[in-house]
Amino acid sequence: MPGDNKGVRTVQTMLASKKPGSNDSSKDSAKEKPSKQNKRSHSDVANESVEGIDLTGIQNDLSEIKKSLEGTVTKTDLNSAMVNLVQQKDLKSLVSDIVQKLLNHFEEKITSKFECKIREATGKLDDKLDTLMIENEDLRERIRAKDRVIENLVEKVGDNNNRSIDALKLANYNEQYSRKHNIRMLNFPEKRGENLRKAFVELVNSDLNVNIEPSDVLAIHRIPGKEGYQKPVIVKDRNTDTKIRIMRQKNP
Repeated sequence: MPGDNKGVRTVQTMLASKKPGSNDSSKDSAKEKPSKQNKRSHSDVANESVEGIDLTGIQNDLSEIKKSLEGTVTKTDLNSAMVNLVQQKDLKSLVSDIVQKLLNHFEEKITSKFECKIREATGKLDDKLDTLMIENEDLRERIRAKDRVIENLVEKVGDNNNRSIDALKLANYNEQYSRKHNIRMLNFPEKRGENLRKAFVELVNSDLNVNIEPSDVLAIHRIPGKEGYQKPVIVKDRNTDTKIRIMRQKNP
């Protein structure tokens, strides 16, 4: 760890600072060292060097090193921080994924509902449109049938109109033709239970001196006249010749 390396450097520095003193002591010892007869062994020299180290200074330095290391970040702290960072990043990613999935699901659900509603509404409109088209076609067919009926009626009305005109012309012609054979007589004596045909033939034969037979009179009857007056008589002769002979004698 970095803190451990710092501690090692501090101890080395401390030990290195003590070496110059030890060298001076060695020099003094060398000046005062006895003759070759009193020469010490290596173990004696080592013991004297250890005893010369200031143990109190070492303890103070170690205490300072410990205090300085208490405020530093350890490997465990770094690992924990890294784990926390990773967890936060993963949590953020997880939350983002969940939110995105929820949004996608919500969007799909809303889209599905809208599409379902649109399909349902479109289906109903299509059904109504089909129904209206069928009804429209049925109405068109009915109108065409009515048009054909109207055309037939118009044709029949036109034909009937032409026939009516022809019939009216024919009726007028027949009326005119029939009037050619009719004689209208005023003040013809009226009797209860009278026989107009017999009375008319006798009157023409006796008073007008025109010889006719009852068979020459096809029809004879009285028609309404003015109130208080005798009703006129209409006589239809067999032919125009009979009418002409009677009218000549009636109006000499």
